Amino acid sequence: MRPDAGEPSVRPGVNATFLSEDLDVERWVGVFESESREIFARRDALADALGLAPGMAVADIGAGTGLFMGPFAERVGPAGRVYEVDISPRFLAHLRARAAAAGLAQVRVVTGSERSVELPPASVDVAFVCDTYHHFEYPHSTLASLRAALRPGGALVVVDFERIPGRSRDWVLEHVRAGREVFAREIEAAGFEPRGAVAVEGLEENYVLRFRRP
Repeated sequence: MRPDAGEPSVRPGVNATFLSEDLDVERWVGVFESESREIFARRDALADALGLAPGMAVADIGAGTGLFMGPFAERVGPAGRVYEVDISPRFLAHLRARAAAAGLAQVRVVTGSERSVELPPASVDVAFVCDTYHHFEYPHSTLASLRAALRPGGALVVVDFERIPGRSRDWVLEHVRAGREVFAREIEAAGFEPRGAVAVEGLEENYVLRFRRP
């Protein structure tokens, strides 16, 4: 499947902040990489849940400040590959600097687009989308590009916020366009097979879903 250039946006402007040339990266490092954020506090458990092994290729879609770069690189080893994919010019520059400073030669920073992850066909064993799926402005196109990038039998792991009226924070209800059931249906409609929820101890606001590319 190819990205659909005629697909309408499901949330116009959802990424405007991150596309700004004036983006304060250090501010977002503080937001994303704080122990008060459960995703950051459980980053090693999340990395373990992917089942990575030396020599595998993993793609972090919407890598942001790169908080999973180190854990993923450690698990796939020097013979593996870590693709750090983002659409924000400022985050991309930060990711390149972070990889270079850490001497992570297995890391490749990839400039994605609003409709495509821009990865080579059949290049990835595991694609990881953490608190980013709700930022897919064109989910049908982006999922098509993800499916093409995954090898047959590869895994797509999606982490996102539980969106439950009366239970979720107001910020989540305003910012996240839909709950897990809607997102799961979209992903399955894109040709992925559901493999169920993944239990990660300590996650309360976020869920983890696993899918397989046939």
